[in-house]
Amino acid sequence: MADLALPMVTPSLPVLSEVPTEAFSRPLSLILRVSTELAHKEVELRLGLPGSILSLSDYQACLVCFYQLYTPIELQFQCFSEWSALGLDPLACSTSVRLAADLQALNVFVPEITGAPATSVPRLLSFANALGACYVIEGSALGSQFILPKLQQVLGEGMTGADSFFRGRGSGTAAFWKHFRAALDLYGETHPEQVPSVVAGAICTFTAIGRWMRP
Repeated sequence: MADLALPMVTPSLPVLSEVPTEAFSRPLSLILRVSTELAHKEVELRLGLPGSILSLSDYQACLVCFYQLYTPIELQFQCFSEWSALGLDPLACSTSVRLAADLQALNVFVPEITGAPATSVPRLLSFANALGACYVIEGSALGSQFILPKLQQVLGEGMTGADSFFRGRGSGTAAFWKHFRAALDLYGETHPEQVPSVVAGAICTFTAIGRWMRP
């Protein structure tokens, strides 16, 4: 594995023990959905989206926080070359790039934004960890499709040109999610011993998002 570009430190997390060994014979996408359900719900409750965004300043602050955390996470994705074997390229539609574009549209000088401290960023020590983190980020893009219309109602024209993060992959979001799940299942079939590490990476990322966005 290539050296990580940032000295990340894994947030303190419970040891993964909720997934019975026999469950590893199931599709990895299903294992992830079931195993991360609690962590996923906790993050949703913490963020309270879209209800927690009542003004353009709220929206800007939300985007800044996401950018601060997602940028170092995606930087770690570059340390692994296994993506192409699964037909994936997480940087082709980078979330942090979309966030930067939105912030620029809101007249925020992106280069001055300080990233999240290392202690707040999940440390992805293996490709399996990174795949789990990518599952969280891509899944959030899918969920954002339901949040965007409500934000547009609240913010109106204030979101014009600054909605690419919550727009995700646009009309191609659902199709890509189907492709991504197939890639997950393929990885789970060919690397069953790595399933716990994928799940751990996803749970770690969910936890990091919740703690960073809503301390």
